[in-house]
Amino acid sequence: MARVRAGAPATALIHLMQQAHPYTKHAYLEELLPPKRIVFLVNPNAGTRAQRRLAEALDAHLDHRQFIYTLWHTERPGHATELAHRARAEGYDIVVAVGGDGSAHEVAAALMHTDTAMGILPAGSGNGLATHLGFGRQLERAIRLLNTAQIQTIDCGCINGRPFVNVAGIGYDGLVAEHMKYSRRRGFWPYLYHSVRSSFIFKPVSCTVELDDQQVSGTFFVVSIANGSMYGYHFQIAPDARVNDGLFSVVLFKNVPRWRYFLAIPSSLNGRLYDERFVLHFQSRTVKVTCKERTFVHADGESLGMSDCLVCEIVPGALKMLVPTRR
Repeated sequence: MARVRAGAPATALIHLMQQAHPYTKHAYLEELLPPKRIVFLVNPNAGTRAQRRLAEALDAHLDHRQFIYTLWHTERPGHATELAHRARAEGYDIVVAVGGDGSAHEVAAALMHTDTAMGILPAGSGNGLATHLGFGRQLERAIRLLNTAQIQTIDCGCINGRPFVNVAGIGYDGLVAEHMKYSRRRGFWPYLYHSVRSSFIFKPVSCTVELDDQQVSGTFFVVSIANGSMYGYHFQIAPDARVNDGLFSVVLFKNVPRWRYFLAIPSSLNGRLYDERFVLHFQSRTVKVTCKERTFVHADGESLGMSDCLVCEIVPGALKMLVPTRR
């Protein structure tokens, strides 16, 4: 039987006990090295079945020396925001969104400008922000990355006063979000179906985009205001986007034949979208978009209905986020 010498650090004693009981959460361990309280907010209607095996995966892969966890399930749109407020009030250290970008959107809205940290586990249709941050799309791997993740401050955005954390925009992607809102099915195939269908339905919009130091006018298929780089499924809408640089990456798709957009899909997957000649890209702290007619708007893939005017502002360092130390 292994022995620990007198005066050995508490961490050595903990390590010895963990060899026998790797996931124990007994009070004497908490006294030696108090674990953080972490709550997982699970969206049961997210785009994958990963959340169905979450409890088993947490028991197997979460480091219980560091965390005491709780599971709460959302029941309706907006409920994750309510639960995140509750978790903060009850003193939880970390609130983890288990779902897609829509779930992250709701949790971030409650945790901006607070000391409560946010985490993400990918279980949604797109998982753009989780992929951008380095958590990837595989649940068990993402849980293991949580164990060594560090808390960093990241930027958020506001679109017409409403916070978002990854990507917002007006145009074609807003129409896709509107169709997904009413879709009974989630996941890649419904997303692909509505993406293709919307590309033939959507009428490009004539608008003016005002940036910090310039103004661009034209007829555009997409006007994307990106804090993170990805829509999801590894589609990089803004390869240069960083969540901690105090800037939006603003991406405009000029009106060209639809087949040009489809041919650009490989470019969007390998981070070379800006090489396409129909793509304009800029960086700016503020963005104002004025359209000649109302069109579809989204924030983090959540439909915001229709509007003819958007005002977006970056909010530097607004959110404490768990970010993997390795990818």
